[in-house]
Amino acid sequence: MKQVPVLDQIQQDSNLLSLPQVLSEVLQEVGKEDFSADSLANIILKDPSLTSRVLRMSNSSFYQRFAEIKTVHQAVAVLGVTTVKCLALSTSVFHPERIAKESGINASEFFVYVLSVAAASKKIAQAAGYSSTEEAFIAGLLHDIGLLFFLHKYPNEYRQITSREAGCQSLPEAEKQVFGVDHSEVGFHMAEAWRLPEEIVRSIRDHHGDALSGNENVLTNIVRLAVALTKDRFSGYELDLEDRLNRVAVLSKALSLTKEQVDEISSSLLAETFDIAQYLGVDIGDIEEMLTIANQEIWKSYLIIENLFKERQELSQNLLREERAKGAVESKNIAMATLSHYINNAVMAIYGRSQILSMLLRKGETEKVIDQLDDSLRKIDNSVKKIVAVLEEMKEVSPVDQQRFDSVSKTMNIDDRIQKRLARISDDIKWDTDVETSSDSVSSS
Repeated sequence: MKQVPVLDQIQQDSNLLSLPQVLSEVLQEVGKEDFSADSLANIILKDPSLTSRVLRMSNSSFYQRFAEIKTVHQAVAVLGVTTVKCLALSTSVFHPERIAKESGINASEFFVYVLSVAAASKKIAQAAGYSSTEEAFIAGLLHDIGLLFFLHKYPNEYRQITSREAGCQSLPEAEKQVFGVDHSEVGFHMAEAWRLPEEIVRSIRDHHGDALSGNENVLTNIVRLAVALTKDRFSGYELDLEDRLNRVAVLSKALSLTKEQVDEISSSLLAETFDIAQYLGVDIGDIEEMLTIANQEIWKSYLIIENLFKERQELSQNLLREERAKGAVESKNIAMATLSHYINNAVMAIYGRSQILSMLLRKGETEKVIDQLDDSLRKIDNSVKKIVAVLEEMKEVSPVDQQRFDSVSKTMNIDDRIQKRLARISDDIKWDTDVETSSDSVSSS
């Protein structure tokens, strides 16, 4: 697959997105050393559409002004130069005609996604106590400016990505295969060319990366969390739910946000996105359509979570069965070794006594045989009882998977079990002896 030389074009093209004349003048003006807010306001006034958007923005709930802003000069003072510049950029490029149908991307879905990331960035910055919520909002608004460049300049080539011809698992990987560079790096070069603040430039470049520590990376982590909280329906490369949840957890921790704070931010995104679209003048469809799509996504997420829960349950049950089977085998091996030890001791005791008595008989020491006979018979009798008890225990231990065993040592208490069996055998023998004695007495009488 032949790659498109995108970076060469970015470095050579001073008008990267065919920006309107007024916006070009805005960018040139704020780059001057003798720049003034009044001169910026005068340039904005040349474009009625940009003028209305700047006034709408400065009077929006985002800034919570008590007095109405009526002039562009006041709006520039309220918004600040960076916000005005980025607002002018965003409102000049977020138009459906910039996303050609050949790209395979739905313009409304793309704009909903971008504005949702902007809304989330603002809310996250507020919750995390970030010093400039406006900066976070702008960083979220412009984070995918590189992707917009692809869609505007190379729609046919981008179709290879949306149609999955590249055969990659993630959007950045597919872009690198087709263009040799992904949209994050393209956006980084564009933001540098427009002389945006360093923190915003860095957040555009790194918004798909992992969580970073350090005060200099707070804005980047804010945009990353905003991206993780926002559903990407337009590209076809959405992370699966479990990966997204893990990413949200890691980034939330990096920003010292609680689960409750993140849940509140997530639940407010739909209304925030619609409000931002209204005062920026971006067409994302009506609220009913957005609600319908949101409900569909909620239902899909519910089904995914339900399936994950079932899979986890089955996996846990299988692991428990495997662990029990493994423990049962270990327990059986230990039990059999212990029982074998009992039998060996009992047999050796019988063998030892028989050898002693045989040796005395061979020597003709009959009196010693008679003297030791009672003790020897008692020990032989006890050993035989042990062998009987062990054989009974072996018979019961064989189906060991039905036995309870100690969860720590995975062994059964063989000693106690054998002692109980011996006591029962002794009681049975005593009872049988008593019955025989009674029977003999009755017969005698």
